[in-house]
Amino acid sequence: MDITQTTSQLNATRANLSGSVFNDVNLAAAQFTNVNLSASRFTDINFTGTRITNVNLTNVDIRDCNIDGLRIDGQLVTDLLNTSGK
Repeated sequence: MDITQTTSQLNATRANLSGSVFNDVNLAAAQFTNVNLSASRFTDINFTGTRITNVNLTNVDIRDCNIDGLRIDGQLVTDLLNTSGK
């Protein structure tokens, strides 16, 4: 199924979209609940102001990212990295 140049909202429930490709898509204010994103890849993504809760981050690899203001359980990650490097 191809969805091209649309401004419609998509409501997907109990859908298997594995292997889907999203390119130049605006998902601002989208909600993801009980979603399996294992083995997914995110490149050039804007997560500014995003809240991530109750998420399994086992073996997640984060590279070449701006982490200014990023917090984990209320702690600034930059502070944690600076502390661990001492």
